[in-house]
Amino acid sequence: MKCRVGDKVRFLNDVGGGKVTRIEKNTVYVLGADGFEIPVLAAEVIVIDQATDSSIQKNTVSQFENGDDNNKSVQSQDAYIPEAQAFDEINFANQDDEVDPDGDLLGLFLGFVPENQINRTEVNQSLYIINDSPYRVFVTISKWQETLLKPLYAGFMYPETKQHVSTLKKDEINNEITLNIQSIFFKNREFTPNQPEYFDIRLNPTKFYKKGSFTANDFFDEDAIILAIADTKKEEILKSLTDKAIDQSIKQKDTNIKFVKKEKKPAVEEVDLHIEELVDNPKDLKPGEILDIQLSRFKVALEGAIIAKSRKIVFIHGVGNGKLKHELRKELEKNYPKLRYQDASFREYGYGATMVFVR
Repeated sequence: MKCRVGDKVRFLNDVGGGKVTRIEKNTVYVLGADGFEIPVLAAEVIVIDQATDSSIQKNTVSQFENGDDNNKSVQSQDAYIPEAQAFDEINFANQDDEVDPDGDLLGLFLGFVPENQINRTEVNQSLYIINDSPYRVFVTISKWQETLLKPLYAGFMYPETKQHVSTLKKDEINNEITLNIQSIFFKNREFTPNQPEYFDIRLNPTKFYKKGSFTANDFFDEDAIILAIADTKKEEILKSLTDKAIDQSIKQKDTNIKFVKKEKKPAVEEVDLHIEELVDNPKDLKPGEILDIQLSRFKVALEGAIIAKSRKIVFIHGVGNGKLKHELRKELEKNYPKLRYQDASFREYGYGATMVFVR
């Protein structure tokens, strides 16, 4: 479909799109939501909404170029909320030139890409939402702040696309963050329905200090941390492997039955807070940074034990200069006054551990 000035388009070979501001020969200039004009070949865009009123086109372009009061207030926020779309813009019916692909397996992921691949654990992290499925998705991403949600992103995504959400500062990552993701899956053709997702994901600060957490992946050229929100592809693979294993077990007529003694789960959970157990290169860290990482690991482990209703948990902090032990117990008295604690068994841990009674 031939595009005109004022049409809304999306890119065929990249994520995003916007409104056409001008056309020069075979080059189309697209104004994105960030206010930047991008030159693209006409053959590499697809029209998703044709302009019908030239006066509306001019007003929209002038707002982006000159910036009215409303736009300034939106840009001053650190959360990016795209322009709301009407039902006819989302194209629920078969109104697109491109029909959504076959398939009914979901793949919705969060991706964390470090700004610098050399010092991955020392830089800000770019947060992306990835739709690796044949479905269109309307998705919202927010950050929990006590009992309220702070919006980070809300938008509509086409199949097999990704979208930059925000940049997490290094100082932000030092504190535990809980994100809330909500999504609805649909197509512009007949489709198999899937339940909407409502998902809270808690980001462990120590994960961002381990270089091994950043791996090669299918979504970025760079190493990244990929977290699954919905992944029915993986579930299908695991199910098929399980079915094969069952079939093989039935076919094997092994008369020698071996009884394997189950190992008892330890009655007390142990968490080693030595920095060598938490990060790959502790020598690169300052003392204050080391203490922050250790306390973050302590908080995450203790909250997990409370949720899991564990009876006891032992934190191995070592002897050292006593700073970590002091800060750990200070945190317990301040934020967990109902929990009882004491020195762990001297025979097992010496003077270097604290036992917390969760219940």
